[in-house]
Amino acid sequence: MRLVTLVFLLLILSACTRHYDADEFDLVNLKGAVGQLFDVPANGDRIEKKWWPSEIKELSPESIMKFEKGIYIKLDSFFVEQRGLFIPFPGTTIEPGVHSDPSYEILGEGIYSYYVTG
Repeated sequence: MRLVTLVFLLLILSACTRHYDADEFDLVNLKGAVGQLFDVPANGDRIEKKWWPSEIKELSPESIMKFEKGIYIKLDSFFVEQRGLFIPFPGTTIEPGVHSDPSYEILGEGIYSYYVTG
């Protein structure tokens, strides 16, 4: 029973990693690729895979969503939590902070890491 509890706790803790680090991505390359997504049509809020640039496909995202403030590239999810990259539309102001939901941290080149606790 202890082993099952320990494994469960390790799974929970490993899933609770928060934001990505800037050094995990080629931000200059990604910025150019994401710029292409600003003008593609969305099916509801979802951007279909056929529109994903190869630089983004290489990240193996779970989904890409287009909302009022920008593009969300969901890279990880666990139950109701999710994290990924957020690129605001030009002229949109984002308040970075880790005490909001979603929370945002600037990585560079206008690209943010986002984290949603659900």
